[in-house]
Parts: sequence; C-alpha cells; structure tokens
Amino acid sequence: MTLDWAAAQGLAAEHGRSFFMLDAARFRSNFSALLGAFEDHYPDVNIGYSYKTNYTPQLCRIVHEMGGFAEVVSSMEYNLARRLGVPGPRIIFNGPYKGAAAFKDAALSGATLNLDSARDLVMLQDIAPGAAGSINVVLRCNFALNDDDISRFGLDVDGPEFTAMLDGIAQLQSVVLKGLHCHFPDRDLESFGRRTDRLVGLVNRLFPDTLPDILNIGGGYFSNMPDSLRQSFASPPASFSDYGALIGERLTKSLAGRGKLPALFLEPGTALVADTQQFYTQVVSTKSIRGRNFATVAGSSFDISPTARSRNLPLTPVLREPRADDGEPFDIVGYTCIEKDILSEAVQAPLRVDDFVCYDNVGSYSVVMRPPFILPANPVLLRDGSDLRLIKTRQSMDEVFQNFRFD
Repeated sequence: MTLDWAAAQGLAAEHGRSFFMLDAARFRSNFSALLGAFEDHYPDVNIGYSYKTNYTPQLCRIVHEMGGFAEVVSSMEYNLARRLGVPGPRIIFNGPYKGAAAFKDAALSGATLNLDSARDLVMLQDIAPGAAGSINVVLRCNFALNDDDISRFGLDVDGPEFTAMLDGIAQLQSVVLKGLHCHFPDRDLESFGRRTDRLVGLVNRLFPDTLPDILNIGGGYFSNMPDSLRQSFASPPASFSDYGALIGERLTKSLAGRGKLPALFLEPGTALVADTQQFYTQVVSTKSIRGRNFATVAGSSFDISPTARSRNLPLTPVLREPRADDGEPFDIVGYTCIEKDILSEAVQAPLRVDDFVCYDNVGSYSVVMRPPFILPANPVLLRDGSDLRLIKTRQSMDEVFQNFRFD
C-alpha cells in the first residue's frame, strides 16, 4: 500500500525527506507461505532467517515468535539473536569468520555450528574437552554446480580438508556431526535440483547406515515480486511452490525407506523480506541538460540497491497534486556526488520539486549495507496493521563520527 502525498509529507516533516516503510504483516505472510510451500512436499521443514539480509530487530523477533531459527554469520548477529531472547538451540551459526567468544558461547549453548573451514575445527578442539554436553555441528559442503564458478565457502567435498574435518570431528567425543549444509547464490530451479542431488549423494557416502538429523539446503530463493519486476528476468522466477515441490519431492524419493527423514532447513533472506519494505524519497530539484531531464531526490541508489544490482525496481510517483499529462521522462538521481548514483532511468512521470517517489522491493540488504556516505542512514517505520511507529531513528552526525578521535 503506497502512501498518498499528504501522508508521505507528514512523515517527512517528522522524520526527514527519505524514509523506509516496513510491513510486518507481509513479512509474516511470506514466512508462512514459504514454510507451507515446503511442508506440502516434505514432513519436517524449518526456516532459519538470514539475519544479514535485514537484521531489523522487529523482523528477527517475528521469526522467533513464529517458530523460526536465527541464521547468523558473525558475532554481532549472534549477540543480537541472544539479546532478542533466542535460545541457543534455535540458532544456526554460519559464516567464514566466527568470532571466538561467540563461537564458544554458541557451541556450549546448543546452537548448530555450520563448519566452514579448518579454523572452525581448531576452535572446536579448544572448546570440546570442557563441554558438559554435546556440541552440534553441520558441514558446509562445497561442490561443483557448473563448469565455470567456484564458490569460496565451505569445504571441497572431494578435497583433503574435507577428510581432515571428518577425522577431526570423529576424535572429539562431545562433538556430534548432525548433518550437511550447502548454500550457493544461484536462484534458479535447476541449481536447486543439482544441489539437492549432490547432498543426497553425500548422504549416501557419509551416512550409509543411518540418515543424518539435518539437511540444510541454504537460501537464495526468489522473492514474491510484481509482474513488472518478474518480466525483467530472462526466464520466469521460480515460486515458493516450485522450490518446495522440487526439493521436497526429490529428497523424499531419494531417501525414503531409510528411516526417519532428516529435518530440512532453509535459510531464506531475500525471499522473506524483499517485498516487505518500501523507500520513500522526496524530489529536491529538477533540471534539464541537453534534453535529458534529471530529478534529484533526498535518497540515493545506496538506499535501494547498495550493491548497484538494479535500476529496474518497481516505483510509484507520489505527486503533490494530479497533473493532466505524463510529462517528460526523468532520470531519478541521488543526492551524492557520484556520477552513477542513478536510482531509475527514463521514468515517465510529471515530477516536480516536493513530489515523492516510492520504491518497492527494497527490503533485501538495503538497511544493513547502506553506508553513511555524505549523509547518515535513513530512518525505518514499521506498519503492523493499523499501528505505525518509528523503529529506527535517522542516524545523526554524532553517531557517524562517535568512533573517530578528533585530537
């Protein structure tokens, strides 16, 4: 739901001329939809929400309330989960650089540790002798999905480091190998089919007698999106149901008859949060240069696509008053001094100063990766039913510079 100009202007007067609007109800709906799409085809499914994608505390708390897991990749995210009251057994600790103190706390509090390298094994060897109970670990597996790309994460399942990890775990009495994990950036169904087959092959190789407790197929699922965004892809993006049917049915068929099926873990981020957040930004000036029109806004491409991946995000002009014609096409550009700070190109709208532009599908990575470049980061408002409240204040100059020394 897009605000009208009066409502947007009222919020801008209070919070500044750019702000995020986060929809809690849609986030809950996405969580339930993804879980249901997999449960239709597999008996034991669990969602570990990717904190790194958008670690707004209210979202992370919703995940916990709905029975999900916290999937964290750093000490900062692990400590956030604990501050939010997430118990250790509801945490999945991923990532290539786990802080030693957080790793130890996670290991001893019942979290699942997804091991990425020999460094993780060394930390386990320091912790395991003093552990009162079991330490649960899962191996992040690296295998070829195509002939071109080599992921830098996890352990090469055909290499000596993988064997050394298995041997090292076997020597630690308190460490229990619970299962296998993989994660790749490809979102297409074909990729998920290949990774499912490779995991099944590893299960047959490493767990010939008894199935593992956990199979974690990672994240990278397409989110829900409007037709205007879907049409920008060369082939139609997969739906939650597409993923659930392919992965669930393939695992069931391959592992049936061998006892209790492993718990299937998903680690979505973008799939749950992308379409839950909008970005409102106000036009501060317009100009024409050799026939090309520019509308400068109070926001930046860093706010909506911090990795510069898209200039095709769905947008809605929010005009101060109706206008009879569509006007000339405008490039919508940011306030920064970067030539390529372009939010959208050739937008057909009669934009004027003080109009707003509302961008959809900006919940993924925008808040967490937006730098305090030239201006501090923007505020976030949460809409939950009829309730609208500020959950992140606009970053101040003092907050940007508080860790610098001025002497």
